[in-house]
Amino acid sequence: MQGQFTDVPLIGVLSLLHETRQMGVLDVNAEVPFTVAFVDGEVVEGGILDWTGLDALHASPLLTDNGSFSYMRRNVTGRAIAPFEQFTTDWARVSDEWAQISAVIESPSAVLTGALPLFDQEKGRSVRAAARDAGLPLFEVASRAADALSSGKLRATGRYAWFGLKLNHQGQRQTALTRAMDGQYNLGELIERGFSLEEVRSYLLSEVRLGLRFSGSGWVLRDLIWETQHAEAKLAL
Repeated sequence: MQGQFTDVPLIGVLSLLHETRQMGVLDVNAEVPFTVAFVDGEVVEGGILDWTGLDALHASPLLTDNGSFSYMRRNVTGRAIAPFEQFTTDWARVSDEWAQISAVIESPSAVLTGALPLFDQEKGRSVRAAARDAGLPLFEVASRAADALSSGKLRATGRYAWFGLKLNHQGQRQTALTRAMDGQYNLGELIERGFSLEEVRSYLLSEVRLGLRFSGSGWVLRDLIWETQHAEAKLAL
């Protein structure tokens, strides 16, 4: 089964797979690509590239006007995350609230600092690192961070979790930036050496979309899309 979201909404596809008690994997090919795995019509797993689990599914837009989908029957194991109606209701709510949160924090990769538990380190901490270290859902920590940023309890440092990536450019495209990507410097260090944040972010997003894979490429892709949308919204003001 395959189709376009201009013809049928994602929630309609999910409901059909639930009602017909399918076992397999739904691939969503949209601005944020993700998968949803079913067993006996219930959602048991899913995520964005190698970022899987409930946090990843909740960060995947449930409402999308563009893109396509394909479903294949596969042997899938696992237990339902939650009853289907509850799962989709929660997903819709969190997906909508993520749009509001990212308008404040940019993305969970943003490194924040301030007199707030989890972020009160000298160099700050990303929302992702704070959630991981506290063992809390990413959405919950991001929501708290957005409130704290709005009230002045936290401030953005201008750094991001993906700054720590070291890449060795292998493609044919040759620019000053790609020539500097020889695996010796991480992306944050390249920005310190004079390359712009926008240039490095655009390069990384483009390369992951084209197939670049590394441990964490799923959450990096999601965060870069949030950050790009935030930057475009600021330019539109």
